[in-house]
Amino acid sequence: MEKIGILFDLDGTLWEVIDSTFYSANEIAKKYHLPEISKETVLKVFGLNKSESAKLYFPDLPFVESSKLLDEMARMNIEYLTKQGGHLYPDLESTLQKCKEYSLFIVSNTAEVKYIEAFLSSSKLNSYFKDYIAASSLNISKKEAILRIIEKYHLEKENTVYIGDTKKDLEAATQAGIPFIQARYGFGEDLKTKYFINKFSTLPTVLEQIFNKNKDEN
Repeated sequence: MEKIGILFDLDGTLWEVIDSTFYSANEIAKKYHLPEISKETVLKVFGLNKSESAKLYFPDLPFVESSKLLDEMARMNIEYLTKQGGHLYPDLESTLQKCKEYSLFIVSNTAEVKYIEAFLSSSKLNSYFKDYIAASSLNISKKEAILRIIEKYHLEKENTVYIGDTKKDLEAATQAGIPFIQARYGFGEDLKTKYFINKFSTLPTVLEQIFNKNKDEN
């Protein structure tokens, strides 16, 4: 089923790394004598692009400076996650195994490709994903990142879905013209979407629902 693409957000969809990110953020804040960063702020940052993250983490600094601090923080976090990994959501691998008939991709807003690679290497799930893209590292929106994957792999929009947890994920999928599945267990509020999962293991059932509906309409 090469023409069927399942695109995943990373944070709040495949794993959560709140504790390591909180630690890395405050190590940087401490190093440069900046105010402590709350866990609430860390939670708000997941899913944002680099400039949006910089404003939340370091609101009193110009972007030239805050950007450098974010890069240093990311390197610290990636180093830790590559070795220790993050918290994978329950039944992740067994569910991905059931989805292997589809082409699987990761589309994240992260500014660091190595962040996605830290997930893949620490989780040992590399083999399940055909490709991945870090939107902010290319200075493109998540919508544009989705469209790049669709174009590169000649996917059919009606048979491509994006799975994420936040309103920004919903907006990106809608703008790209593909169905969206909300991971309600993630960081976003309930978006009242047509398609959703309350736990990762229910994903195959929702995918069948979408693709069978498409077959009936065609």
